[in-house]
Amino acid sequence: MIDRLYRFATPALMLFLIVWIVLSWAGVQDDAFIHLRYADNLLRTHQITYDGIHPDYGASSLLYVSLLAALRGFSASPDLPRIVSTCAHLVLAAGLLIFCFKFIQRDSSLSRLLGFILLVILAGPSAVRWLDDGMETGLALCFVGFLCWITFRQSIRRTITSPQYLAFVVLGLVAVLLRTELILLCGLSFAILSWKAFFDPEPGTETNRRISTIFSGSHLLIGGILAMVFIRLKMHAFLPDTALAKSTGAANWLGAFHVTEKVLSSSLSFGAGMFLFWLLTLILLFRASRLSVTNLFANLAFPILFSLAALRGQQVQGARYFVWTLFFSILWNILELSNLPSTQQSHPQGETLAYCFLALLLLALPFESKMVYPMLRDRAALVKQFETDHLEALEGKRGVAFDVGQIGYFSRADICDLAGLVNGRDKARQTEAERFAGCAASHRDRRDRRDAPPPPPRRLAGLLPVRLQNRETKRRPLPHRPTIDGKRSLQECRQLHPFKHHAPLPLKDRAVRHPHQSFNRQHLPVPRILPQQAKNAASQVPPSAVQAPMRTA
Repeated sequence: MIDRLYRFATPALMLFLIVWIVLSWAGVQDDAFIHLRYADNLLRTHQITYDGIHPDYGASSLLYVSLLAALRGFSASPDLPRIVSTCAHLVLAAGLLIFCFKFIQRDSSLSRLLGFILLVILAGPSAVRWLDDGMETGLALCFVGFLCWITFRQSIRRTITSPQYLAFVVLGLVAVLLRTELILLCGLSFAILSWKAFFDPEPGTETNRRISTIFSGSHLLIGGILAMVFIRLKMHAFLPDTALAKSTGAANWLGAFHVTEKVLSSSLSFGAGMFLFWLLTLILLFRASRLSVTNLFANLAFPILFSLAALRGQQVQGARYFVWTLFFSILWNILELSNLPSTQQSHPQGETLAYCFLALLLLALPFESKMVYPMLRDRAALVKQFETDHLEALEGKRGVAFDVGQIGYFSRADICDLAGLVNGRDKARQTEAERFAGCAASHRDRRDRRDAPPPPPRRLAGLLPVRLQNRETKRRPLPHRPTIDGKRSLQECRQLHPFKHHAPLPLKDRAVRHPHQSFNRQHLPVPRILPQQAKNAASQVPPSAVQAPMRTA
């Protein structure tokens, strides 16, 4: 039955995936344009820099920036990140098919069924949203799958030649250059192979032979360490500025749990579905009595990464930060189940659970498609709007933005990033309020009051309205718009309108907004002004002092 499922359902899945890629074409995530601008500057200046002048480490993937820079000679289109990510997604799907047909035994129907479920998840609309967004997530999953396969194969054979060892060292180096977090998988691979060699040696193995076997499993870790040394020497830091800017430095386990739950649930089958599928494979592994220490090591990737994020107070803003850990553990569990003896390959109850999960996944696809398509359509429309707005006229001008990717790439403007991702290490270390004050001080709009303190930072959903101006822009007064933008203007308004203002609400009584929630005036405390007080005060104010009408409650 599983062979017929592969024979008839696989072409339909591939067609479904291609249709979704076409429907979402030109939709590129904002962060992808940050990498594309880094690639353009790398091609021009031969250094990692966002503004083309000052070197910085705002790119989360040095290898991906280098790849885009190398391909920039063949295509100057802003769709280049989307082309690369889509090719990586198709390679990932094709590699998974080859994995299921060639490396999983045909009599292991449960493992082949689990491989098909994983293929359905990777062909879903949510997978297109995260793997075809112009980022390096698809490439990272390809490397993760290859790391998992070679680690599992060596744990069984326990032999390796010198060319293979050198090739795996290079593989570990390239993987960590692609994503710094993949050093975790290199360490887990070494732990798995070392445990197999030291605590579960082959019969009759001598001590020297055992030490040699442990060293033969260190290839990925050595490659990862070499990559970290290169990053440290080249960029003067192990982690990019993005990781520093998105962390508070204080442990917050409850907040990390809440954010991770929201991130996975909002990613639908690619987030929550992948997480539940990992738990299903873990349960099946336990029922097959294959839950050994090495298998526990292989399933520790997600808990370790979650713990590190909680200890650092790291902001997790998408499923791509966690999905590679789940992908590694799922592949490992499928390989372990396929390695069972032929007498233990029959698992009727396990196959029933897997078919139930597959049925639920297929039933959820129409609802997921209805939820994901508007977002992909709007993303593509936003990119096309940026392309047609001819923002190149703003090149060299100064501006302030929160999501700097699209506006920074298409305008080539000097953007002060409120998120602190691309303006250097010092900006990344600052708090959000300090970055806002710094951007307001160095990129001040001349129409604002110069002596008034900057307003508190407000993070909006999506792109902030960017204010771009020349240094020679003159101050333009705004008539009939009295503002309260600081202590001085507030005192002036009180002199003009001597109403009885109540004290501001204490901080604990104010409404708390989510960081990504749009600004609403209802969150501000509004002083109550009685009609009689307004009438008495208005009779005392000369008509020449009133600049604009004010509504009373």
